[in-house]
Amino acid sequence: QASLLKNDETKALAPASLQKELNNLLKFNPDFAEAHYLSYLNSLRVQDVFSSTHSLLHYFDRLILTGAESKSNGDEGYGRSLRYAALNLAALHCRFGHYQQAELALQEAIRIAQESNDHVCLQHCLSWLYILEQKIFDSCVLLEHSVNKSLHYGLP
Repeated sequence: QASLLKNDETKALAPASLQKELNNLLKFNPDFAEAHYLSYLNSLRVQDVFSSTHSLLHYFDRLILTGAESKSNGDEGYGRSLRYAALNLAALHCRFGHYQQAELALQEAIRIAQESNDHVCLQHCLSWLYILEQKIFDSCVLLEHSVNKSLHYGLP
């Protein structure tokens, strides 16, 4: 369903049906991180800011609680979850037009990524910073810097 929502939303279950299935899954296994993520995607589809924020935060909480993130990413899994949670929260707020909250979440993601020396996360933050700045101001300097850094790190 996540792949369908990402690639061809018309083939995915209807939002209400999908949420009903997800609620059943989460009733029996509330720590199922992937179900929270799918609920986040489904809530975005219907523009439900409360549910999408709730599901996104539960997704990252469950990743940290289950330790799934640290198993796949060595010693820094916990920190990686935190910085990408902040980055995704910033993107969510930006999508719904909450620019002040997006800026605060983005600042947190940048701070954590700098502490971890995570250049890829910092580059994603720079891209979102550009998007956020465009919503507020008109700046070409950030775009040029972002493109150059993206090329350096091999990011699209």
